[in-house]
Amino acid sequence: MPPRPPLTEPRHHRRVTLADVARAAAVSSATASRALADDARISLTTRGRVRAAADGLGYVPNAAARSLRARATRTLGLLLAELDDPVHAQVAAGFEQEAGARGYTVLIITGMTEPAHERRALKVFVEHQTDGIALVSTILAPAEVMSFARPDRVVFVQADHPSLAGYRLDPPTGSIRAGEVEGIEEAVRYLVASGYRQFAYLGTGATATNLTRRAAVERAMRAAGVRRPLRRFAVGARGWRSGDAIAQRIARSRPEVLICYDDKLALAVMDGLRAQGVDVPGDVAIIGFDGIPFAALSNPRLSTIASPSLEMGRRAAQMLVASIESGSLPSSIVLPVQLLIRDSSPPRRVAA
Repeated sequence: MPPRPPLTEPRHHRRVTLADVARAAAVSSATASRALADDARISLTTRGRVRAAADGLGYVPNAAARSLRARATRTLGLLLAELDDPVHAQVAAGFEQEAGARGYTVLIITGMTEPAHERRALKVFVEHQTDGIALVSTILAPAEVMSFARPDRVVFVQADHPSLAGYRLDPPTGSIRAGEVEGIEEAVRYLVASGYRQFAYLGTGATATNLTRRAAVERAMRAAGVRRPLRRFAVGARGWRSGDAIAQRIARSRPEVLICYDDKLALAVMDGLRAQGVDVPGDVAIIGFDGIPFAALSNPRLSTIASPSLEMGRRAAQMLVASIESGSLPSSIVLPVQLLIRDSSPPRRVAA
């Protein structure tokens, strides 16, 4: 009769421990732990040797225990102004893709452009011990945000507190912007060269991005030699949901070209002007901002200044992970935009 197999597990099936990895790499358990966590205090040579030992032994770290020891949760917080905004959705998609690729999960909360909601979201992130926080188009002052979290673990994407208008007071590290001023200047140069002289701007209120974009239009007009003043129109943060009301005012004013704060507003106004019997672009040309997918599907197709929303999300996650790993937040960056001229703003036809 063949012998029965042993009742105990064979030795080679025993779970590999950190101590095993440390012995194989000829380092202490503490050094092995830090090396596997990519601690910059451990030399690259030692880190490589420990990783090689861990891979060779098939070591699988205990994530829960590691989190408790390192006080890290491998979780990032993402605070969006609105989740139903196509731009914010693209930023969130880029952020989550990059975070996931680097081994992090993402906790997403919307602040609804309300200070109280944003503060509540920050408290939730702190309670859940997120390793870093990214804020997208939020309206709290950066100084207040820093009172909730470590300054080197916070990244701002298109921060919208009014004090940041003009972007000169953006933090020197951890801030991501689209190069919208340059995009607006290019758009105005194109419009002037195409025969437009009567400009109007449709904005959304006292936020840093709206104030900056409107001021950029006015400066670009002056630089191009346009002497007529910019006509200003304004709606609330969700004014795009009721485009008919603002379209009536614009229809009465009839500027030659209307530059809108974003594509949502531009599309809503375009539809409202159509209901007023105003032809776009025959009577009023329109340019939006953001480059959302729907802009290329409208009738007429909307000209826009396309912002790299997906890339801004990726860069925000990269910044946070870099800070977590190195202890130093990367420098602020400005990403280029792209002017897309479509059917809504052709060269102006002037009657003979």
